[in-house]
Amino acid sequence: MTVENFYCLQFHIISYNIAISYTEAVVEDIKKHLLERYDASSDVQGLVLMHNTERYPFHTNEYVYYVLVVSSLELITRKIEHLEIENERIFIRTVHIKDIENPSVSFSRYHLMDWLLTGEIISDPQGVLEELKEQILEFPEELRNQRKLKAYSGFIESLFHAKRNMTESNTLDAYSQILVAIHHWAHIVLIEEGLHPELTVWKQLRKVHPGIYKLYEELIASPESIDQRVELVMLACEFSVMSKMKDCCSYLLELMKEKNEAWSISELQMHPKLRYIAEDITLVIQKLVQGHLLKEVATFNNDQVDEVIELRYMLP
Repeated sequence: MTVENFYCLQFHIISYNIAISYTEAVVEDIKKHLLERYDASSDVQGLVLMHNTERYPFHTNEYVYYVLVVSSLELITRKIEHLEIENERIFIRTVHIKDIENPSVSFSRYHLMDWLLTGEIISDPQGVLEELKEQILEFPEELRNQRKLKAYSGFIESLFHAKRNMTESNTLDAYSQILVAIHHWAHIVLIEEGLHPELTVWKQLRKVHPGIYKLYEELIASPESIDQRVELVMLACEFSVMSKMKDCCSYLLELMKEKNEAWSISELQMHPKLRYIAEDITLVIQKLVQGHLLKEVATFNNDQVDEVIELRYMLP
């Protein structure tokens, strides 16, 4: 190494260290401002700070830092703020604590979970955020089963729409829906492996299940016609929907053992442990009946004059 190259290298190292020190100082100042701004509010339960990288392009990369403010204020409905602190643009989202304290709710909002897992908790006076973070990282069986059920419901719904669009010759719409279906399939596989699906799910899946990743590549990049690609992936999805039905729906099936009588669809929708999937429960129930894992029971409502039959569902 020449003397000139040596001094050039030293200059770059010094410049890099100065940049790191400056960034750390800015972050500390930002934390101080945020704590002064929000810790005075009795409703604020905690703050999470995250530096923006290409992994988190939630809105625009113009925002250098993202802040999650957790509040107990009932009127809070995911409030958004744009601030500038120390000449840095800050994107702030305030959510109600119920949005994250119940994993069955928070997992349906992946960005909130991702913020909590990868961001820095800078305020947590009651330890709520640390406790939830630990719970999510442990990924207990109940949470895995809840997430599998939710992903499975999305799987069968998007597959249903894809099949209907293919029948009606709406090929591009079918393509869009089958892309969503295989995405849900990827989530199911990752959850089965005990992993939290990340925002970059295909990069994550490639290491875990090359087969499904290859199917995804065939769908988006195969030289075959769109119709042929959709039909191929649709067949694979159909097989997976049937083979994974019992395992993915085990949480629902176990819950239905709470009583010996048949359940109405509204009773299932109102169950506190199923509210996160309430709108999607109908297709899941139909699939379970078709797969002989549930049986459909016809009952008469004695309170009504007309002989109206209500369809209910129970374990066989």
